[in-house]
Amino acid sequence: MRLESDETQARIAADRLTADVRSGRLAPGSKLKVGELRDRYGIGASPLREALMLVSSLGYVTGESHRGYRVAELSDEDLADITEAREVVETGMLRTSMANRDDNWAVGIVAAMERLRLAVSKGPLASDDHTSLVGLAHRRFHTALVAGCNSMRLQQMQELLFDQAGRYRDIMITKVRSPDHFVSMHEDLAAVVLGHDIDRACDALKGHLNLTPRDVHVNGYSVQDMAKKS
Repeated sequence: MRLESDETQARIAADRLTADVRSGRLAPGSKLKVGELRDRYGIGASPLREALMLVSSLGYVTGESHRGYRVAELSDEDLADITEAREVVETGMLRTSMANRDDNWAVGIVAAMERLRLAVSKGPLASDDHTSLVGLAHRRFHTALVAGCNSMRLQQMQELLFDQAGRYRDIMITKVRSPDHFVSMHEDLAAVVLGHDIDRACDALKGHLNLTPRDVHVNGYSVQDMAKKS
């Protein structure tokens, strides 16, 4: 029972730590002091260490040899690297999904799009975190697009990269997007994917994934500048 309690505490703390990093309450580059975090989240040292390792696996926190942990920095280079990795992984999964297309896959995309549309009508676009109504629906939409690919490892990689890109979406989502635009660009992507032109669908997905880095520079911001303003 004690081990289960520690594991539960660690996961709760990991969710809270993730939310604090993504919201900017824990600033990029800031040192994470164990004593302060224990008081902040009300947990012991053992579950806190586990929580830090969980959040580190998402790329939100970095470990320093014999120096503890820091909040991972934000940078244009990091965003570009995440985006390139997502292009490779998700377009490959999309090709497989479209080649294996069946009714369940297509209905899944339609249902996910409807959930996203409904979520946006009910909640603000203030955060894309998975704990928010919009964030969860957004995640499910992108998962549905590639759900026809049955590789467990690729599915895990897709989820990890989606989460890592989330820090950047959170910074920009209220600055460069309206709810109507957010919905319409996902509707456009879904329509192309539900067609039969695989190359066109993959190009559309690449373009969609590049909206985040593109929107930053179109609006004259660097990631670093936006992080300071968040």
